[in-house]
Amino acid sequence: MAMKKNVPDKQYDLLIIGGGPAGLTAAAYAIRKRLETMLISEDLGGKTNYQFSLPNTETHNIIDGQELVSKFKSQLEYLDFARHIGKVTKLEKAAKNFVATTEEQSFKAKAAIIATGISPKRLNVPGEKEFLGHGVSYSTVSHAPMFIDKEVAVIGDGPHALQAAAELAQIAKKVNVIGVPNKDLSSSLGRKLKESGKTEFFSDYKVKEIRGTGAPEKILLRSKSSQTEISVSGVFVELGYIPNTALLSHMVKKTKDGRIIINENNQTNIPGLFAAGDVTDVNAQQVVIAIGEGANAALSAYNYLLTLRA
Repeated sequence: MAMKKNVPDKQYDLLIIGGGPAGLTAAAYAIRKRLETMLISEDLGGKTNYQFSLPNTETHNIIDGQELVSKFKSQLEYLDFARHIGKVTKLEKAAKNFVATTEEQSFKAKAAIIATGISPKRLNVPGEKEFLGHGVSYSTVSHAPMFIDKEVAVIGDGPHALQAAAELAQIAKKVNVIGVPNKDLSSSLGRKLKESGKTEFFSDYKVKEIRGTGAPEKILLRSKSSQTEISVSGVFVELGYIPNTALLSHMVKKTKDGRIIINENNQTNIPGLFAAGDVTDVNAQQVVIAIGEGANAALSAYNYLLTLRA
């Protein structure tokens, strides 16, 4: 007997894939516009579910939009008819609709917003997972202000790590730069860091372990010929990010590093398909930016749907 295909029987106005700051904001705005909306995500909150804190350190100087995101999250938790907790494995265009497929079922709509975010490249060393959010960060832009007059480490292999080190050098007591090749240190930014008097470079070393009690205190480094240990209060991993776009296959145009290219209306190259937040080619990966992008994508989708109804 042939198995019955998983064909969605209800058509929504708008599908939103991803439940982080951009997706939650988009859903809140779409629902206010009375759009039949379905948000599909493995969780609600995305990266805002991971709190960052340090012992004896105030967090009031961090602007991240978390309070606003929590309000959108509460709204979606209450409106259970507008959300589905699950992982979208495929998004495709079928006739005039977009169809999102999860392990359990499929959903179709006239328009869709991709807000799946990015995943940081990890060190995969002992201590990294244990201290994540408690001294280990993947966002220098977000958490640098918490390390005034402290000793920190930046771990990376290219220009992004140097940019992070330059930002930290403005406020930290000392910045240890680990893994950046010597050829990159000859750049103008590399020379500036050398001249600052606040940086030490470990170009030929790799991190083997992050040690501490409650928060990072030491980093074990190893090269081909030697081993050393440095003292730190914070660890910034700046190896880059992987955009979460596997479900799209080759549907949309992307940058060289895999981010979705959008215009000023958060429109992709496919009519009716929008994108918002860190997964796009926006300038910076920040919660407050993702909130604005999510709102813009929802309003643009609303305007697009109006043209279909005309």
